Amino acid sequence: MLKSNTSRIRGFSLLCKRGTVFLVSLSVIVSCFVAQQVRPLDDSARLASGFEGGVFLLDGESGEFFATSEQWLVRAAIPASTFKVFSSLAALESGVVASTEQVIRLPTYSSTREEINRDLDFASAFALSALPHYQHLVRKIGATKMQSYLDNVDYGNRSMGGGVDQFWIAGDLRITPRQQLEFLRRLHRSELPFRDTVMGQVRQIMQRTERGGNVFGKTGWATSAEGLHTGWSIGWLARDRKEPIYFATLLQTTEPGDSFLDIRLLLSLEALDQVESQH
Repeated sequence: MLKSNTSRIRGFSLLCKRGTVFLVSLSVIVSCFVAQQVRPLDDSARLASGFEGGVFLLDGESGEFFATSEQWLVRAAIPASTFKVFSSLAALESGVVASTEQVIRLPTYSSTREEINRDLDFASAFALSALPHYQHLVRKIGATKMQSYLDNVDYGNRSMGGGVDQFWIAGDLRITPRQQLEFLRRLHRSELPFRDTVMGQVRQIMQRTERGGNVFGKTGWATSAEGLHTGWSIGWLARDRKEPIYFATLLQTTEPGDSFLDIRLLLSLEALDQVESQH
């Protein structure tokens, strides 16, 4: 994979990028292409699942990407409930939610999921992936402010087509696994254009029980009108005295069956074990 940085230089200057020095002259446009290695991951578990897609990692310490498929690394898909990471940042930044303890109350409850048909505090709404509660919050944030957040972060294709409370589950928003990984790295490093306290609160509600509480993340599942099921798991594995390993698994199928719910995170955890064993 190649990453391109283009700079317009006036006069003479030295441009250094990863040890390579270029002497550039007046009004010359210099393009620096830095090869970014993508190391292969064993794809046997994903193949055995019968689902299309791939598993992808980013080692925050080395900057290396790992992928079962370089083509799927840059394949754009609807983010589904993984977008709750972003919308949580937006809700807290905008003041629509004051804290992770704030209770979200809806006028009525009619979900087929009985466990979310009640008032929920913000952290529980995230943990339970309560779509109606998040739709309520995004409507309160409003289309104008939400679009501004998407643009400032450069999240995916930044599209809100399909409606203010539908664009991430049934609308036009798309994001690639690589973009997910880079977004997560920026979140962990507090490099996103949100307040540090906001990013810290969102990192906290992302903590899961796997691997002794060292896994932070979110899953997602959306079904298109045509019957295509898109499943995600994203997040990171915290490590002592090292930056995390970030993960993003993307799966698609028209026949999810019983295994689709759990396999998304299981494939991510297996890939993390695979890379950890090599270090």
